[in-house]
Amino acid sequence: MATVLIIGRPNVGKSTLFNRLVGGRKAIVDDIPGVTRDFTVGRVNWQQKTFQLVDTCGLFENPENIVEEKMKEVTLELLGEGDLLIFLVDGRQGVTSADIELSDYLRRQKKEIVFVANKVESEGAFYTAANDIYALGFGDPIKISAAHGLNIDGLIDEIFERLEKLGHSVHIEEEEQSSLRVAIVGRPNAGKSSIFNWIVGSPRSLVTEVAGTTRDTVDETLTIDGKAMTFIDTAGIRKKSKVKVMNVEYYSVMRAIDAIERSDVIIMVIDSTEGVGNQDQRIAGLAEKNGKATIVVFNKSDLIDERRRKALLRTVKQDLYFIDYSPVIFTSATSGKGMDLLIDSIKLVSEKIDLRIPTPLLNTLLSRYSETTPPPGKGKKRGKIYYGSHISGRPPLIMLNVNDPDLFTETYLRGIRNTIRQNFDRYEGTPVFLKLRRKR
Repeated sequence: MATVLIIGRPNVGKSTLFNRLVGGRKAIVDDIPGVTRDFTVGRVNWQQKTFQLVDTCGLFENPENIVEEKMKEVTLELLGEGDLLIFLVDGRQGVTSADIELSDYLRRQKKEIVFVANKVESEGAFYTAANDIYALGFGDPIKISAAHGLNIDGLIDEIFERLEKLGHSVHIEEEEQSSLRVAIVGRPNAGKSSIFNWIVGSPRSLVTEVAGTTRDTVDETLTIDGKAMTFIDTAGIRKKSKVKVMNVEYYSVMRAIDAIERSDVIIMVIDSTEGVGNQDQRIAGLAEKNGKATIVVFNKSDLIDERRRKALLRTVKQDLYFIDYSPVIFTSATSGKGMDLLIDSIKLVSEKIDLRIPTPLLNTLLSRYSETTPPPGKGKKRGKIYYGSHISGRPPLIMLNVNDPDLFTETYLRGIRNTIRQNFDRYEGTPVFLKLRRKR
């Protein structure tokens, strides 16, 4: 997949443009392991075409501290990883010395550049800054307003046209659209590549005893019991402090995070001998927030006894309680133990993520739950659910029409989800999202 980087000095609107291009879904940054602050990665889908987008940190003309200096160094280093660069300037306030310094650097890199002037809500606003912007030497900029969505479609068309001229395939393949995407994630050396190799039946990924061997994602599409599935082996996600800036591992972690975002099912691989760690919790949280189905796999189970196995099951309930609906499988990728159960779990979860609850049954469950457990309220005002409807899948999303969304606590909504799981379907491995809409 082609990679496009947004480059520019601070406060020109890079993050606003990133959010606009990826559809308003800001990638999680602060609590993702292995990602230095101010870097986000997402995927842009547009008329059956796609590319990966990276929002870089701002470049500082005179860094004031070691953090800003490192941010500048990492941004300049990442320029070599991009297939196309969006050079973003402020079309309203004009050019600064930082823009001039960056433009000189970009010319030396000889990269394909899309020149964009942001914050141009009108031609009049652009007029006062035009001379300085043209003086940068990149020709006529594409004038946009990321905040207001002006000319974003023109920018996207230009990006795809440039990528195709460079020889990159930007079309979403038919098998990618129809197949179930399964990402294998976890900390380094947990056995992800061994599980991947067992599933695909060939040693396509390099498997060694050295932690962090896999540096990029590896995809393989298979047909299992008549269903197309694309398995994605990812690089291990490390703790922030363990990932040094300006090295290949940094970019590998971003690729792994993107693999999670573009997958339907996440196989969380945990080393049985180490147990659930903080990084596993963060990975599970990332998957749950992005609405991904999850399967917890304790690999290397041939190295533990029954007592340890029971202890690991308890830690899932305690430390991974927010995905306690997930199947838990004990495997040994080297011997094949538990791998058939893993395949069965993948097939089961793949059915659940598209399972829809009929509207009459849903409203019957909501009515019964409201009668036995009245909605919370504030003062004399009580919450009221008028009706609900299942509006989409992957993950299941249920719209609740209520009198006041602010009256409904997370505890009460958790009770609704539990009622659905207990009385309709367990939705193994699948998060159930509830969206509240005010309706008078």
